[in-house]
Amino acid sequence: MSNITRRRALFAGGGMLAFGGGVGYVASRSGSSEQHYVPATSHGSTETTGFGVDLAGRPIAGERDAEVDIYYWTDYLCPFCERFETETLPEIGRNHLDTGDARLVVLSYPNIGEYSMPAALWGRCVWSQVADSDPDAFWNWHSAAFDEQSESGTDWADDETFTQVTERTDGVDASAAETCRAERADSIRESVDANLAVAQEAGIQGTPGFVLYNRESGAAGKMVGAHPYENFADAIDQVTES
Repeated sequence: MSNITRRRALFAGGGMLAFGGGVGYVASRSGSSEQHYVPATSHGSTETTGFGVDLAGRPIAGERDAEVDIYYWTDYLCPFCERFETETLPEIGRNHLDTGDARLVVLSYPNIGEYSMPAALWGRCVWSQVADSDPDAFWNWHSAAFDEQSESGTDWADDETFTQVTERTDGVDASAAETCRAERADSIRESVDANLAVAQEAGIQGTPGFVLYNRESGAAGKMVGAHPYENFADAIDQVTES
């Protein structure tokens, strides 16, 4: 069965798990210390998963053989994504990614402002540069990019801001990232669009959006919004046991 056929069978047959809470743009904090997460283990891949997600060039936090994939569609201009990054991801990381139970794939869903796609290009180019040599440098850059968000609006997001973030992140060569953006922009956009289609077919229409996928059983379910850690823990348990 092809990846697209499998996805369609899941959706048409009601095979997507129904996680509690629905759309969760929470206003309350989950109790985390708001520290940014740097995975104990990161890796890259060239495979396309059973759910149809192309992993080539995408940052992956966690062990290669983790049973559960968490596909995380995000936008550096998205305030709810920033909330997830600081309030929820560290707990998911400590309790599920660093333990080898799950792995998290960072995917782009440019949907907030004019600079959403350029910001996605920055992220992909930084990862491609450091993935094999110093993956922690990407996660530090990734966190620093979210830290640049202003209280409101998206005017802060521009070439100057992302150049500065890149220049001050240890282990990242800003000139190499610029070259990548100039030479690979079209191919990266095409790959972003391909995985964006997967998200939309799963019913994800905004960020942050997630699909949790059991790589062994094929069970899957979605979440949308900055849910608290407890909702993710329950969802991971459900998809692991399905």
